[in-house]
Amino acid sequence: MPNLFGRTARTSGLLQTPRFGFTTMEKTFLADDLQIIERKELKPKPGPDHLYAFGALQTDYMLEVDFDLRNGGWQPPVIKPNAGFKLDPSNATLHYAIECFEGSKAYRTVDDKVIMFRADENFKRMNQSHLQLGIPTFDRFQMLECCRRLVEVEKDWIPNKPLHSLYLRPTSICMDNRLGLSRVTKAKTFIIMSPVGPYYPRGFVPVKLFCDTNVIRAWPKGFGDKKVGGNYAPTLKTQRDGLEKHGCDQVLWLLHDYVLEVGTMNLFVFWKNEDGEDELITPPLDGTILPGITRMSLIELMKELKEFKVSVRKFKVQEMIKATEEGRMYEAFGAGTAAIVCPVQ
Repeated sequence: MPNLFGRTARTSGLLQTPRFGFTTMEKTFLADDLQIIERKELKPKPGPDHLYAFGALQTDYMLEVDFDLRNGGWQPPVIKPNAGFKLDPSNATLHYAIECFEGSKAYRTVDDKVIMFRADENFKRMNQSHLQLGIPTFDRFQMLECCRRLVEVEKDWIPNKPLHSLYLRPTSICMDNRLGLSRVTKAKTFIIMSPVGPYYPRGFVPVKLFCDTNVIRAWPKGFGDKKVGGNYAPTLKTQRDGLEKHGCDQVLWLLHDYVLEVGTMNLFVFWKNEDGEDELITPPLDGTILPGITRMSLIELMKELKEFKVSVRKFKVQEMIKATEEGRMYEAFGAGTAAIVCPVQ
């Protein structure tokens, strides 16, 4: 995991469209303008024996950056006490789900250093979601530096326990108050943080997956590769069915029997393929799955190791069943920021 705490913030306020993917020339916010509003009283930290339920606790502070087209665009970033904010009943996010989010982590190493895991890639991906939704984009390295400052302020919240971390949740929402779809003129991007342990309630154990061939979550050239709320909320019914009927933890989504991804993870299969080769295989990025940061990292690492074949291609769930029946299946696992690397039962 690269140590991002040493990165220097960029100082230019005007960014070129081709490099950063803005819909128009926009003035980004700058980390140099970051303001910190101190909290009068800090929350008590959990004790050493605390059992961390994923996302149950939030830290003292949050990062907030507002966008207002009629007031010069991006406003100065602020680290402020973590607190609620009001939304008008006509807020466009409530009606049309004009929102996106990310998930990253900060860890405490064995030598007591604090590191962030490739958060720059999360902000790069977040900008792609912004483009899909029509929310103005930002300089990801300016956001990275602001996030680094937030983690520095809140580093005492990082659990000093194996496999635990500080979960970072960047989120962007439309702040326009009107009914009817139209251009985004106001938005809010914020980061809240939560000390976490295992993602699944049963702990760090293999998960059971449920497949339903009658339900399709995403399709090629669609929006399944964007981390927007509209890709998650409609899947909850199928997830409930899997849990209530079969005791499954998550859904393995299929498209015409081709394997896509798990609800919170990209899927990897390690098997001996029909040509007799040891192979690690994962589905391709074709618009149906999230371009996971952990997925990307695993592919890069495995290709560097050169211990077995690494393939990114389509495969069907029937191939997994056949490999299992023939004794060629070594293991299957999911990979994602929240779940880390999670074996499949």
